[in-house]
Amino acid sequence: MSKHINTQIKINDKFKKVLDGDKLKAAQDFVAYLFDIGMMPLNDEDGNVRFGYKGQLTCIIIFWQDCWIICDAPASDFDGFRIDDDLKEFAEEHVKTCNVFEGNPCGCGSEPGKRFTVFGENYENVCTSELQFFDPDAKMLENVKKLMDLWVHKIDNIDGYNSQDR
Repeated sequence: MSKHINTQIKINDKFKKVLDGDKLKAAQDFVAYLFDIGMMPLNDEDGNVRFGYKGQLTCIIIFWQDCWIICDAPASDFDGFRIDDDLKEFAEEHVKTCNVFEGNPCGCGSEPGKRFTVFGENYENVCTSELQFFDPDAKMLENVKKLMDLWVHKIDNIDGYNSQDR
């Protein structure tokens, strides 16, 4: 069995601890998709899995209680890759603001947050994981997959692109 298959099995086992039914299947399908487009785990710290493409961090999967969270995604257009208004709106709906002003530091490390632009819209008080998809279902994951495709396209087509610049 290849190293990648073993890694995928380990990730799927983590999902089995927090999900079941349709949510489990959707999460496993999403991870299979990441592998299919060439994204690979960079490391597995604290039970979370960081995925990358060509050495660039692309997303973090966090396993938390009885759900999971995907953090990070590209937040700007790029020529040659179509981003429709629905996908932009989806991304904007998932901007993660720092909740330090609600009395509890969110733990992002940049409290009280930073200014960040998502597909041309400016936001204040945004966490270090600017886009966050909390307990995504199959429908949400279809949009997250499109964002991951955008990231692969950017990394493949922009000389010197750093995924941390989003």
